[in-house]
Amino acid sequence: MVEHGHPTPESRSQTVLIVDDDPSILALCRKKLEEQGFKVLQASESPEALETCSRHNGPIHLLLADLLLPPKKLQLSAGPSKFPRMHGVELMRRVATMRPDIRVLLMSAHSDEVLKGYGIKRKEQWPFLRKPFNPDTLVRVVREVIAGPPIAPEVKGKGGGKEEEQKTDWYG
Repeated sequence: MVEHGHPTPESRSQTVLIVDDDPSILALCRKKLEEQGFKVLQASESPEALETCSRHNGPIHLLLADLLLPPKKLQLSAGPSKFPRMHGVELMRRVATMRPDIRVLLMSAHSDEVLKGYGIKRKEQWPFLRKPFNPDTLVRVVREVIAGPPIAPEVKGKGGGKEEEQKTDWYG
C-alpha cells in the first residue's frame, strides 16, 4: 500500500517523461516525483520530447505533457524535421506509436473553452490534470494513471473512436 509522502517500491523503477514549456512546472514536477522515487526525464518542447523518447534506453512508463506547447523561437527549415513541433495531443499520439505501453497524463491551466478550441473535450479518453495542482495530487494522479491501462489504440492514430462512449478522468 502507498504510504503518504514516501516512495513506493514500484515508483523506484518507473520513468516519467515531463514535457512543459514552463520551467517552474518542470522543476516542481521533477522535484516532487524524484522525491517519491520516480526516474524523471524532461523536455521543454515537443521536438525535445520526441528525441528523448526515441533515444532513451529502457521503458518510459508515463508521458506527463502540457496540452499547449508553443515554440520557443521562430525556426526556418530547409526540409521536414525529424521531430516537428506539436501540441500535447499530437505529441501524445506520436509518443504512443513509439512506445505502445506508455500511459499518458495531460495537463493545462487553460479553461475548458480554450481547450475545446484545440479539440479537447471532457468526453475524450485520456486523463487530464488541471493546473495549478497540489504536488501531492500530482503524485497521487501519476500513480493512478501508471497503474491503469496504456493509451487506447484509437488515440494512437488520428482518432475515430466512439467519443460519446469514452470517459475521461479529469483531476483538479
